[in-house]
Amino acid sequence: MDIRRHFTNHAHMNTSLLLVRARALTGFTELVKELGGDAEVLLRDVGLTTQMLAQPEATISMSATVSLLENAAAQLGAPDFGMLLAQRQDYSALGPIAMVARRADTVGSALIAIARNLPYHVARTSLRMEAGPAEELIWLRYELPPEICGAHRQSVEMCCLLLIQTLRMLRGDIGADWQVVFQHPPSVSLSRYQEFFECEVACQQSGNGVIVPQALLEQVLDSGNPHVRVAVERFVANLIRRNPLDLVQQIEELIARQLANGDCSLDSIAQQLAMNERTLQRRLEEQQISFSEILDRVRRSQAREFLAQPALPLSEVAILLGYSEQRSLSRACLRWFGTTPAALRMKF
Repeated sequence: MDIRRHFTNHAHMNTSLLLVRARALTGFTELVKELGGDAEVLLRDVGLTTQMLAQPEATISMSATVSLLENAAAQLGAPDFGMLLAQRQDYSALGPIAMVARRADTVGSALIAIARNLPYHVARTSLRMEAGPAEELIWLRYELPPEICGAHRQSVEMCCLLLIQTLRMLRGDIGADWQVVFQHPPSVSLSRYQEFFECEVACQQSGNGVIVPQALLEQVLDSGNPHVRVAVERFVANLIRRNPLDLVQQIEELIARQLANGDCSLDSIAQQLAMNERTLQRRLEEQQISFSEILDRVRRSQAREFLAQPALPLSEVAILLGYSEQRSLSRACLRWFGTTPAALRMKF
């Protein structure tokens, strides 16, 4: 199966506004404190605050986030800061990824689903599949948008470690025969990189990403994969702890995470909340709201957010909202806002 065409390359787009979810900085404050720094000062220097990080689904400036990681690495004398932060993210990063990937039949199709959902987390981040340096190898190339100027090695190293962790979660083993490549010169010694990645690492290459055997993409995923199940369970448990008395808020967050994957049925959400469909429906009826109303509300809210980002073409906005075609987005916008998506975007 050739799945390269499913991966999106956004290099042709033009934008001045790039956003990322605050969840990308999960663990930042704690790590800075552990390293003897002041997180509030570092955040303030790039126009961010600790309050902005309190809502994981809130959007913050990508440029500020990239600069923040570079500043933290330099000021704290921690050239491996990005990788240290990735190590701390665990369920925060892998849980949502597992939710998107858990219904895929192969590693390759799971990666397609993950790539499709990337714009929800980071506008215009690119995960592409290309031929590797040798036959039977595939390069999962990861790139930040070209508009991100200046140093960004911490962000790239952090995201590549999360990509490796994702592959290991799906595959269930260490993948010692994989290779991580970076375009930039090394931030730390190669032995230090290998401590983090547990595989070969090469710097000053023609791009960034992970090189894996092509056969890995065809590997059938076990529907009962314990690594995926545990990641999902930990993420949902943390979501419930944050909103213990607000079932609707729990459902809204789960829907928002999975809209682009077309996996937002009442039954699917009920399973993630460890209850059956009938029980969830009854609890919603007690609150005088239906699942379809919640789904529609999330779509409307996300539509406003995505349309305010010129980096996202309308066709991609439609996919992110779980629509199979752009016409469905147009009809929904007319119903919600009384105007077309393009006309609404012009108002932002």
